[in-house]
Amino acid sequence: MAKDYSQLSKEELLKVIEKLESRKKYGLIWDEEKTKEQFEKESENALPVLKEIKSNEIKTDPTKPTNILIEGDNYHALSVLNYTHQGKVDVIYIDPPYNTGNKSWKYNNQYVERDDAFKHSKWLSFMSKRLYLAKNLLSQEGIIIVAIDDYEHHTLRLLMDEIFGEDNRLGTITVVHNPRGRNDEKFFATMHEYMLVYARNKDFAQVGYFELSDDDIDKYNKSDDISAYNETSFMRTGNNSNRETRPNLFYPIYYDPETDKLSLTEIKEPIELLPINEAGEEKTWRWGKTTFEELCDTELLVREVKGHYRIFKKRRITNIGGKKPKTVWYDPRYDASTYGIMVLQNIFGEKDVFPYPKSLYTTLDIIKLVSKKDSIVLDFFAGSGTTAHAVFELNKTDNGHRSCMICTNNENNICEEVTYPRIKKVINGYKKKNGNHVEGLGGNLKYFKTTFVKNSISRDDLKIRITRECAEMLCLREGIFEEVKTEYDYRIFEQNSRIMAVYYSLDLGGLEQLKNDLDKMNGEKILYCFTFDPLGLDKVDFVDWKGVILEPIPQKILDIYGQIYEY
Repeated sequence: MAKDYSQLSKEELLKVIEKLESRKKYGLIWDEEKTKEQFEKESENALPVLKEIKSNEIKTDPTKPTNILIEGDNYHALSVLNYTHQGKVDVIYIDPPYNTGNKSWKYNNQYVERDDAFKHSKWLSFMSKRLYLAKNLLSQEGIIIVAIDDYEHHTLRLLMDEIFGEDNRLGTITVVHNPRGRNDEKFFATMHEYMLVYARNKDFAQVGYFELSDDDIDKYNKSDDISAYNETSFMRTGNNSNRETRPNLFYPIYYDPETDKLSLTEIKEPIELLPINEAGEEKTWRWGKTTFEELCDTELLVREVKGHYRIFKKRRITNIGGKKPKTVWYDPRYDASTYGIMVLQNIFGEKDVFPYPKSLYTTLDIIKLVSKKDSIVLDFFAGSGTTAHAVFELNKTDNGHRSCMICTNNENNICEEVTYPRIKKVINGYKKKNGNHVEGLGGNLKYFKTTFVKNSISRDDLKIRITRECAEMLCLREGIFEEVKTEYDYRIFEQNSRIMAVYYSLDLGGLEQLKNDLDKMNGEKILYCFTFDPLGLDKVDFVDWKGVILEPIPQKILDIYGQIYEY
């Protein structure tokens, strides 16, 4: 029902005008007030922490990284990660709900139907909250990939432009994931979906290459004393190829047919060559004069084409890092039926394990393109666990040391019955439907659940309670998980010659014993020590603590949660 503004007071009308004036002039606007989420009620007056499920830990190889599975609402998981991993994640890959209206996504415990007037608002509200938290996690070189289809592609792109910046959009990839097409559709049989790729900062982002195929290599069908090569015109084409845009790249080159030499200086009876195409348009050369003089003898050649001499550049196979990825991916390996559904059926030995799983190789290939061998990869819509599986496979392929963190709720027991068992089988090995054994890829996994520390009327009491419950968060932050000693006042953890101690008592009397324990241990040491003081620890208490990095708790945790949760 429309609001009757004629009944408002002057002060109320001024507030309405101020609100209208403050609205953005371009971009997405949706009705936030009608789309409050259930997780906000669940975490009211409570702060999320992690609790490890020790019985679900998997350890096969101490030389491999520790991977993380977090069971719980991904907003709460992202809140925890904003303390443990802010600025540390190299790659985020997510496959969020597509909001198709076919009972595939719940909002506030209710399926969002196709005819829901607020379906786009609910989805945008849901996604924006999580993407803002996710942005904080990306490193300076970090890249985020979001899979989506046509139901929300248009809104997601505007939302990502708003959060990450239009200038940081690296590309939109169309993936042909169903080459047969959806033949039950009324007009066009859809074959594709998308991946939107954004950088935290495009100036620092890097995207790799695909390996050259045998057909690609065969195209380098010429050779000289240096390497195999093929030819491309030395005259630039396409964007920024006109003389007026790059005038310094328009200059004469002189050719001597008798010696087959090129030069920038006139010689006896030279042939002057200029970057002018057959249409008479003044273009540019690919190199400036300095580079030309350095490389012209080995990297350029001249051939007569239609009665005119043309300069060609040698494209050497030794200079090609691989095949540049294109924006349309059409390959049998991206078929979601063969390499998504059938992969799950082989792992679990049964049908209908999980609806619409991604092709393992779609996920593997995009992570390979945007990651390094030691990258941290995050997926907070883990679903059936395809991202974790892809990271394990990729590490095996290129001898990488990537680690992954994946998050999912346990709706319909998905985490307990699909995500975790899949990862366990991939690590340990499994028997396919046909009886053949698939060797495990090895690896290590820690399983956490989100839980809550209830707020209280006393801020000091909250500090005490969250300090006693944050040890697993600190382990995750430091990547140190093996507990070697537990006392009433403190705990000590160690991993790969790194040592972490957590002191959580109000009484500092136990510090002396903790110091004695740490003095006996060799390696890099860090101490998280409880203090009421928001400014930090009193250094007087630690003058003799040599080689120990001090970190106060829990104030930094509370500071970050204060930015995320209104209360």
